[in-house]
Amino acid sequence: MGRISYLLTKATAALISATLASATPNITVTPLPSGCAGYPNYDNATGIAGPLRLAADSTGRDQDGYKFIPKFAIAVGGGSWGFMVIPATQNETAEEIVFRCANDTLQAQLDTGKQWQPLIAAGTPGEAAFGFNLPDLPDPNYHLETCNFPCSRIPRSVANTNSHAIEGVPQPGVFLGAVNVTTWGFNYQNFTETGEYYYARLLGPNSQNRATGKPLNPGEFTGYIKITGI
Repeated sequence: MGRISYLLTKATAALISATLASATPNITVTPLPSGCAGYPNYDNATGIAGPLRLAADSTGRDQDGYKFIPKFAIAVGGGSWGFMVIPATQNETAEEIVFRCANDTLQAQLDTGKQWQPLIAAGTPGEAAFGFNLPDLPDPNYHLETCNFPCSRIPRSVANTNSHAIEGVPQPGVFLGAVNVTTWGFNYQNFTETGEYYYARLLGPNSQNRATGKPLNPGEFTGYIKITGI
């Protein structure tokens, strides 16, 4: 009986490991043109693309289609920074955050005086989070890119877009990514001050959980950030 139990435990562990290993599908990323021309609603006269909407896509969860909103923090010495996140529950009556691409940079019109804030993916290789004004961190910021489901570019100091194919099947739309990656991990957070939300981290090179060595954090699920015109 002990032997059977051991085999079942071992088989279950192997299945869980295989499931986690395949949690991130095989993505072929194809970069769209540099600058803002790859974004929807591009105006050739101004070189600006917008207004834009960013939403979670292909998560396999209720959060599919949830629009990104900012979560602010206060930096030491003043100023604000924060993450672009999706809420745990979408508020359909809330004012929508508007995005655009200008000067080869993805920007969001945040509450701070309605100024356009450049967006970045920054942090350590394991936690390159989607946000703005993130404090200085060990890794350089990734320049976000656009792809038509496929994205490949080199790290820079801002953001861009891509297109991609999943398991060889082209996917319609424009998606956000960096360093040849358009897959993001969504991580649940719940704080008294900010409520429940999911922050997004780029599942790029060396993004596995440092403690477990697994590709995803506990409770993390994968998806894409889709860009559409409003």
